[in-house]
Order: sequence, then C-alpha cells, then structure tokens
Amino acid sequence: MTRTPDLGPLVAVRHPVAIVAFADTTRIALNPAAARLFGAPFHAGADKALDALIGSAAADKLEAFLRELPRHGVGASIRLFCEAPAGERSVFVDVERMPGSPGAFLLTLQPQNESSLGVHALAQAQATLNALPVGIELYDSNFNALFYNKKSDELFDYSERAVAHHDDWWELAFPDHARRVAAREEWVRITGEAARDPGRAHMAEWEVMCRDGEARTIQFYYRRADQGFSLVLWDVTGQRRLERELREIAGTDSLTGVANRRSFFERGRALLAEDARAEELTVLMLDIDHFKAVNDGFGHAFGDEVLATVARRAGSVLRKNDFMARMGGEEFAVLLPGTGSRQAIAIAERLRRAVVHQPVTAEGASLAVTVSVGSASRLPGETEIDPMIARADEALYAAKAEGRNRVVAAETMLSRPSRSRRAPDDDPVAS
Repeated sequence: MTRTPDLGPLVAVRHPVAIVAFADTTRIALNPAAARLFGAPFHAGADKALDALIGSAAADKLEAFLRELPRHGVGASIRLFCEAPAGERSVFVDVERMPGSPGAFLLTLQPQNESSLGVHALAQAQATLNALPVGIELYDSNFNALFYNKKSDELFDYSERAVAHHDDWWELAFPDHARRVAAREEWVRITGEAARDPGRAHMAEWEVMCRDGEARTIQFYYRRADQGFSLVLWDVTGQRRLERELREIAGTDSLTGVANRRSFFERGRALLAEDARAEELTVLMLDIDHFKAVNDGFGHAFGDEVLATVARRAGSVLRKNDFMARMGGEEFAVLLPGTGSRQAIAIAERLRRAVVHQPVTAEGASLAVTVSVGSASRLPGETEIDPMIARADEALYAAKAEGRNRVVAAETMLSRPSRSRRAPDDDPVAS
C-alpha cells in the first residue's frame, strides 16, 4: 500500500502539521502536535486513513479541495468541521503541495476554540448558505474574501486564478476594458453609499463573464456588515431575456415580423428628441397597390403572404439604422435617420424596385405586386413626428393618384392644394 511521505523534521515542529497523500485510500500522517489536536496516538512513521481521523464528510470535502488545488491558487485555505477521535473539531487548514511528491500535500492546522454546539451551528449555517439559490459573499473592510457560498463559486470560481480579493475579480468578469472601467467607477460609488448607509443594500446590475464562459446579467447587492461588507448575487439573466422577448412581441407585427405602429411612433419621437436642432430625418409611407382586390381575388392567405413578402423585400434594401413598421392593413412606414429628401427618394426607389422585382408566389398563385411610396423630410426646427407622417401620407396619396407604383416626395408638391386622407384602395387589380 502506498504510504505518505515521511514527516522528517516536521515531527519536531510544535505547531500541528500533517501530510496527506492520495492512494487507494487517502492517507494522513500527523506530527505530535496534530495527533494531540485530533486525540489520536502518535507513532513515528505511521499514517492512517483520512476519513478514520476526521470523519467521512470532512475527508470528502478536503479531498475534493485538494484535487482542485490549481483553481484555489498558492497558499489556499479551507475550513473543516471534523469528527475526530477526541470529538468534534473546527480547523482551518492551509494547504501547500509537497515538493517532489506528486499527490502529496502539506497541511498546516489552526484549531478554532469553539464548543461542540458552536461547531454544529457553524456547520448548519454554512450548509444553509450553500443551499441558497443566490450567491453569498463576505468581505472584510478592505474587500479581502472571507466566505463564498456554493452559488457564488458556481458563478465566479474561475479556473484561470483564485479570487481572494475583490480586485482579482474585475478583469475576469469584464474582459472589455471600457466596460470594466465604467463598472469599477459605479462600484466605488455604490460601496461608498453602502458604507455611509448600512441600513439597506445598494444594488448594481452588470452583465459579467462567469466561470463557464457565459455572459450573465447579475444583480449585486452590497451592504455594510459589521466592519466588512456582505454581497448577495442574484442571477436575473432569464428574467431579462424574458423581458426583452416580451418587449419584442409587444412591439412587433406578428404577421410580417417588422415593428408595429406603436413602436414606430416611439422610435420616431425618440429620434426627434435626440436632436431637436437640425438632424436630418425622413419618413416614408408605403402602400401596396390594389391590395383589397388581392384579398378578394386570391384569398386572405395569399394576401398575408403578399404582406410578408413586401416587408421582407423592403427590409432587405434598408440600412442598419433604418426602421420599418407595419402601420395597419397594407400600409408600412419607414424612418430614415440622418437622411435628407434627395437621398430618401433614392432609397425609396430602391425599395420600390425590390418589391416589384419578381412576382409573389404562394397558395398555387403568382402575382406581380407593386407599391406606392410617399416621402417627407424633417423641416427646420420640427420636433413632432405626426406632421411628418401627414406630409408623407399626402405624398403617398399623390403617388396613387398619378398612377401608382411610384415615389413622390412631399417637398416636390408643397405648392399643390392639400388633400384629405385617401380613401381605401379598392380599385381592381390591373390585368
């Protein structure tokens, strides 16, 4: 049977030390001070099974810790609640690898002067904290780590290096330098508030890189605790994802996949509010020609396919920051940020050609589809989206009146008399 390395001169050390070695059964050799600590007889050159000395629970915990020692770094420590021959013992253990002895570790033992009841209470408290679905971390006043529970380790026990101090965490959690700097500045502010106001928790929410390489949204609740700080970690990734999905559903037209009317007005007002001075902005109003006849002649399923196809083809020629929405029925609208009248007309023509490029085929039928487009650009000092939409709508009416399948800009028809909102398009489909 493989035995532990010889204690050598460690036998004469007055502080409790031991050597643990992995074999078929994990073995431990004690110097006299360690033997007295655990209430075991000392025999020079002898060792015994680890679980027989400190109990199976403590042995399992220590073995798992030793096998993952590279993650814990140099000079790693662990606290054990032991079932020893002399009774229950709470012991802090500092761990170092034994030079030249693979699988062997030198343990420096620091007994804690606690009653048996206290040991049980601490063990129960630790088990409770480890069972919580939130991360719990305790720090001293200088943010040196005192305790991490199991959930905290699941999030942030990185394989790259141990996180013994809060400063060790930032580079791992925020690989991007700019985001790391911004988060550190917020952290300084929040922990300062926590120190001044210990009666409540102070929260920050960051998207951070976790130990498994996944980015997660975590809420960090800092609170002054005695002379240090407590930190509660709440993973809200799923909640934030659901909120985004619900917002997308609420702001999206279910048939075409583009934004809906409400989203269009929200985006338009936001663009106008961003720069109330002279930022260029153009609105396009787009209407499918003869759409009522399409539904009447080919059925609503075919009509739905026409709507989806027009939205897809129009979207394919828009730019990254352009914003398209279905306003209702066969009518769409497009916001063109940073775009004046001349450029907007070119984009509208490109959009119109993309739609008419080829027939729409579905439900066993094929039909050439055209669109009419009205364009209206922002006037100097204009701060409301509704007048722009009204002018684009008038231009769209003009495009319909002039024969459809064309683009008309409101700026080219300022001298024409204003017309009322067009009637529904109920002309027959051209043959």
